Amino acid sequence: MKPEIWRFQNANSLYYGLVDCIGTETTRIKDSGRDPVVTLPTGNTMIPFYKIAAEQEEKLKIQNWICFGLDEYFPIDPTLIRYSFKHYLEEKFLSRLTTPPKATHFFDYHSENFLIECEHYETKIKEAGGLDLAILGIGTNGHIAFNEPGSEFFSRTRAVSLHPQTLMANFKGKAPFTHALTMGIGTILEAKKIIVVALGKNKAQCVKSSLKEIQTRTLPASALQSHPNVTWFIDQEAASFI
Repeated sequence: MKPEIWRFQNANSLYYGLVDCIGTETTRIKDSGRDPVVTLPTGNTMIPFYKIAAEQEEKLKIQNWICFGLDEYFPIDPTLIRYSFKHYLEEKFLSRLTTPPKATHFFDYHSENFLIECEHYETKIKEAGGLDLAILGIGTNGHIAFNEPGSEFFSRTRAVSLHPQTLMANFKGKAPFTHALTMGIGTILEAKKIIVVALGKNKAQCVKSSLKEIQTRTLPASALQSHPNVTWFIDQEAASFI
């Protein structure tokens, strides 16, 4: 099944369109008698979205959400907690809400055993009923969550080494981390619906390749071609090659 591609003139219109889409999905899920299980991505692209989403929390039914973070740096020294994705989501989104989500789950970056932590995370997702909505960004090298080039399409939640290109995009100067915990591509592909957000000219090539070229492990986002319910939210610059 071909993905839906929604193009927007600018970032602001994209964010409001994204709120409308997510609101429709979460309302439908809640009306069916279930609490929506939603992934929460991070990154600079999503900061304006979280501000708008917090302003429209009732429309989005956020008080009913069961939330899962997509990924997290690991391990994190106590002096570097400000870089954690848990901190990001609490600061940029959760602290702005009048009523918090029903449940939020983040990776434990203090865990002494990453294998057990990843197994527990997979178990929590299954106990919640599986992912209803996976909201993703995409890296310039085509990574989704922290599934870097070379990741198997059947991969599960696990520890990964971060690609130098990813670290350069995320940090100015020397990166304080080299590893992370992430939902696997196989885990993400089990979501009932997937939304991918891409903004800017620097994302144009990876968007084109992910949508148009053959599926390959060197481009993790190309795995989404096999999913029956994917919607891409892209601005004019990110759409310039398709």
